Amino acid sequence: MKKLLLTLSVLVLTAMSANAEFLGGFIYNGTTTPGGGYTAAVATKQGTASCKNIWFIVTTGDCSVRTAMKNGGIKSLAGYDVYRENILGFQTITVKAWGN
Repeated sequence: MKKLLLTLSVLVLTAMSANAEFLGGFIYNGTTTPGGGYTAAVATKQGTASCKNIWFIVTTGDCSVRTAMKNGGIKSLAGYDVYRENILGFQTITVKAWGN
């Protein structure tokens, strides 16, 4: 039993360190990072897309910029940001896109 717990602990820690999108804060993390595509255009529409991750083992959803654009009816992207919230290994990633 001790070997199993040790192995699982090592796997979780390895997955945490290998995940480039995880920005620290295993107990709590609530960060917004810039995505890209920023222009000086005035944005009239906004769309979001999100996905969930459980301990870096199971991930569900579609949090792509393309899905956020589709959900907001955006044809021309002005920019997007990525919001990450992590509470004890239960992570939600939300992409917010805006444009026209």
